[in-house]
Order: sequence, then structure tokens, then C-alpha cells
Amino acid sequence: MLRLICPKCRKDSYTSAVESFNPCPYCGFIFSGKYGSDKRREGRDKQEIPFVFPYQGEHLEAATVDFSEKGLGIEILGEPPVAVGDTIDLFIGDLQVRATVMWVRRLPDKSLAGLRRLN
Repeated sequence: MLRLICPKCRKDSYTSAVESFNPCPYCGFIFSGKYGSDKRREGRDKQEIPFVFPYQGEHLEAATVDFSEKGLGIEILGEPPVAVGDTIDLFIGDLQVRATVMWVRRLPDKSLAGLRRLN
């Protein structure tokens, strides 16, 4: 466990995941021990929608995690070759999204990716 100091109320809390954004247990301020305060200016709507998208000659299975006005989070099954800076085209239900990959977090059986919408 690592000790974190909230940037807002300056009280101590503890975590085992310094990269995750979590609320301070005292004041509710959302921050990460590694990245600081959450810089998102817009809310996110959590919604899981499964879809398949083409990428470098493969068809990757994925699902949305959440949406915002300017971006979305997705979960991709397996070990996809998606990299930060890539531009991808997604067809999610009736929605067509062209997006840039802003970050990728690789997990044992899947990857999470944050995308910025271009359209």
C-alpha cells in the first residue's frame, strides 16, 4: 500500500494502484498518485456495447466502456496491436466513429484504450 496526499484537502489516503483515478475518501476530489488531478472537463456515460472493428487486416472484438462528447473508452479482447497515435474507424451500432488512440493499458486477457473522436 502506498500513501497518497490529496491535492485538494491535503489528507492522507492509501492505495495499491497509484495510476488509477480514485476519489479522495474525505473530500471526493478525483486524482491519481501518478498523474495528479483528473483533467476531464466533461462527464462520461457508462455504456457497454459490443462491436468488431477492422485493424491492420484483423477483425478485433471490442466493447465500449464509456462515452463523452469528445471521446470514448473501449475494451479490446486479446492482445491487440493498437498503439498510441493510431487512427481507427469504429462502427458501433448506428454510430460511425473515427478516433485517435490517446492511451492503451494492456491487461492479461484484454486491453483498455482511450480514444479522442475526430468526427
